[in-house]
Amino acid sequence: MTVIPNIVYNPSYGERGLGDLYLPEHADQHTPIALAIHGGGWSAMDKSSFAGVAQFLCELGFATFNTHYRLCGTAPWPACGDDCIEAARFVLNGAHDAISTLDRRRIVIIGASAGGHLALMTGLRLPASRVRAAISISGIADPRPDAAAFPDRYRTLFGHDATPADLDSISPMPFLRPDGPRLLLTHSHHDTVVPIASAINLVAAAKQVGAPVESYFYHRQNDGHCIWLPDSNPHKLHPDIEDAIRTFLL
Repeated sequence: MTVIPNIVYNPSYGERGLGDLYLPEHADQHTPIALAIHGGGWSAMDKSSFAGVAQFLCELGFATFNTHYRLCGTAPWPACGDDCIEAARFVLNGAHDAISTLDRRRIVIIGASAGGHLALMTGLRLPASRVRAAISISGIADPRPDAAAFPDRYRTLFGHDATPADLDSISPMPFLRPDGPRLLLTHSHHDTVVPIASAINLVAAAKQVGAPVESYFYHRQNDGHCIWLPDSNPHKLHPDIEDAIRTFLL
């Protein structure tokens, strides 16, 4: 594995316009691409917190661009959503020499928590022909139950108290369609950060319209999202979540 750090996808964003490229050994024109999006409630953390997931995808054979994006404390929605789409297009267009030689026909997009929401919003808003799959790990798939439980999170995201129209504007639901990209949602029934109702609602909505969706819901209980292996550095997903993603992608 080779890591090319701090590739600039938008120079006007400063350090928030950077991403790290993880390349499998012997990457070539047959190597598929992925975009990895960190969590942090849209307002915190950075790409280093998602390095373990980028490494995991790289081990599966995906050249992975682990991206920063602007945080909502300084750039309210839709900035972070726009940034992730821009990062995906940067990769799809091969706008860096190390990316231009890869298989850029279709991209996998993966994120956790708020990054899971951004992965869904990115994957569902890009042309379906360019997206291989979108994966949400304990993500905010339906903002309504999450906003009811954590209204301050959305006050920070929008810069004001969230209205129903605001929540509709960040929902992946309207973008679900039968010819859309494959979706995978993983979530713990005991998640204390993002209620699992968010994921259950999106899976039901996807099935109702015939959108391709799979889910892995589980009952493990530990801190927060129940996704990270304790004492792992960088953060590594629990093996069962990795297995679900591996089975879905390969």
